Amino acid sequence: MRKFRDVLSRWNGGDLSMMEAGELLGMSERQFRRYRDRYEEAGDAGLLDRRLGKLSTRRVPAEAIEE
Repeated sequence: MRKFRDVLSRWNGGDLSMMEAGELLGMSERQFRRYRDRYEEAGDAGLLDRRLGKLSTRRVPAEAIEE
């Protein structure tokens, strides 16, 4: 999160283009825009992986494992 905030502040300052910012973070320009929008809407919580804490839809039912 700290690295994202640093790159975002450099982008806001005009030091980096959106493509350069994405490359520094190891993502595409489009993904950088998504992260930027989520960060502006929800702050640090917007950067967290939304899949954490959710069960997989491909998970095998417990009854099938017991058999």
